[in-house]
Amino acid sequence: MNVQVSTNFRKHARKTILSIVVFAVTYVILLLLAIGITVGFTLLGLLIFTAKPMFLTAVLCLGLLATGLTILFFLLKFVFASTKVDTGHLTQIYESDEPQLFALIHEVVKEVDTSFPKKIFLSHDVNASVFYDSSFWSMFLPIKKNLQIGVGMVNAVTQQELKAILAHEFGHFSQKSMKVGSYVYHVNQIIYNMLYKNESLDNMFGKWGNISGYSAIFIGISMFIIQQIQHILKHLYEYVNLNYLALSREMEFHADEIAAHVAGSQALADSLLRLGFANHALNNVLTFYDNKFSENIRSRNIYPEHRCVMLLFAERNRYQVRNGFPQIELATLKKYDKSKLNLEDQWSSHPSDEDRVKALQKLNIVKQEANNAPAIELLANRAAVANQISDKLFAQVQYQQPPSLLEITSFSDDFESRMNKYAVDQRFNDFYDYNHPVRKGETPIFQGQSKPTFDELFADSRVDTLYELNSLKNDKYVVEAISKGELKLKSFDYDGIKYRAADAIELLKKIEDTIVDTEHKISDYNQQIHSYFAHLADTQGMCEEFERRYYDFAFFDKNYEEAQELYAHMTENTRFIFQTLPFADIEARLQDVKRREGELKKKLATLMALPGSKDELDDTLLTSLDTYINRDLIYFNVDHYNEDNLQILFNALSAYKKLLDDQHFAKKKHYLNFMLTLEEGKGQRKELS
Repeated sequence: MNVQVSTNFRKHARKTILSIVVFAVTYVILLLLAIGITVGFTLLGLLIFTAKPMFLTAVLCLGLLATGLTILFFLLKFVFASTKVDTGHLTQIYESDEPQLFALIHEVVKEVDTSFPKKIFLSHDVNASVFYDSSFWSMFLPIKKNLQIGVGMVNAVTQQELKAILAHEFGHFSQKSMKVGSYVYHVNQIIYNMLYKNESLDNMFGKWGNISGYSAIFIGISMFIIQQIQHILKHLYEYVNLNYLALSREMEFHADEIAAHVAGSQALADSLLRLGFANHALNNVLTFYDNKFSENIRSRNIYPEHRCVMLLFAERNRYQVRNGFPQIELATLKKYDKSKLNLEDQWSSHPSDEDRVKALQKLNIVKQEANNAPAIELLANRAAVANQISDKLFAQVQYQQPPSLLEITSFSDDFESRMNKYAVDQRFNDFYDYNHPVRKGETPIFQGQSKPTFDELFADSRVDTLYELNSLKNDKYVVEAISKGELKLKSFDYDGIKYRAADAIELLKKIEDTIVDTEHKISDYNQQIHSYFAHLADTQGMCEEFERRYYDFAFFDKNYEEAQELYAHMTENTRFIFQTLPFADIEARLQDVKRREGELKKKLATLMALPGSKDELDDTLLTSLDTYINRDLIYFNVDHYNEDNLQILFNALSAYKKLLDDQHFAKKKHYLNFMLTLEEGKGQRKELS
């Protein structure tokens, strides 16, 4: 296969090669200077010693020599460094065990015209990658690469889509033009090694410092010179990386084109759009079992459960299912993302999925004979493999006793029950996913105008307004970062108009005004909805119940933001516990924590007193929370933390957040369900007394 690289690819490749040359020249200059310093220091030391031989001049001579050699060691230590990928969490598979999967890989390797992987591993996640152990000499010697295939990914794609994904991975190494990426990778590793991997140097300084007090002088000289070199290298690191990341994005497009020629544009596009969704589903399965930890329950096999959750989410989100897999359309992603901001993320190694899918659609390479059977069927021993990977995953969890295994039917029932508990009825059309049914003001809405219907109140256009508000707030955050110089850009586009970074402050004001207008519009929607259901309640003789349920939620919601702020404050103000600080600073910061701890205890006790709040809290946690509320805990004693008391504090913070969110949602859902009851009873008039 001979897929030509694009003009952009060539342009960025040239820039990247130039950056490598600049690095090489700079490095040679630094190395020559270091050699010069070493020779100069050595000659100076010898001159001093020969001029006046004595212990002090001998120390000076040796110190100068050691200083020069230290600088040389700093510049050359990367030659001896190597990066070895830990495969302990992976499961290696062999062709004799998985002939069908290996046959597909052989087929892709042949079509892409690259070499077969050295080893093939399976992981638990939704991912595929090529990796290898590397060292300085990897730049010059051929390296056999390993292939990692996530079973979570295999579980979420068809065989044609898996073929496309593998072709993309191998596509990175199929042509000589890709070699530049390998060189940049190693240049980055070299600079990174000199900037951040200095344990051996620090150890050497430590041993050197223990020899004599005079050593501190020479250590100081060495460190000063090394810091100046590092200052230069940091700028080089940024320069090389910016060029490489631009090339990397083009490499992704190139590998996509190779994959499209092998398996078709549609197969890769569909998998790109689905894999984020599949990863979300798998994370939900794992979170489910995190919550089962206290019950000593684990999964027998997470992959049937993963598939179950994907289909549940697809049904919930009204996604089409084709060939047994949810189909995520590009328009679906755009439904949630209404951002008008367009800026090139110069630090991103990958283009956006949207850009990649659009490029694939433009290629429009069609494969007539696509194999749309589930890719998981390629694994001959899929049940055994999935069980083995699940066992390895859960082996990392320290259960209090041997866990029991949850069967798929029990998982499905339990997961769906939990999902429904935290879901709003679909008849509301997702209107309340990012919105709360709270009215503002008492102005009558429908005087002199026709009343909207239920469907009109929760129309797609109104839901889109909520997504627009979320996107506006995100845009505000980014533009604010640009205006403060936290995000360094020369220019960017907003709503089709090009702006300079200096114009960000002016644009920020416009976005803030739009946010206010959009919030007013949503507030009007909420007012209309309240009036609609208040009218239904009146016609059905249920005004009192309607108002009771409304105010039960509205009162809680009014204090919800303040309660959230308390959690955020306590969380932020306890981060220092994970840092190394002087004892006096620790004591002072803990005093700040104590000042608001009384408020947290009071609110936590109030939440725990609410009906049903303790249902999902186990006895161990309840005991911990009771201890927290009723005792004045000491978190730091003279020179050490009290780990047990800190754990009680963190348990309390976590429980407070969960109870707060659960109660808020429960009251919201209680009110919304009553609104549906009123809608279902529409037309039923109250009886005349």
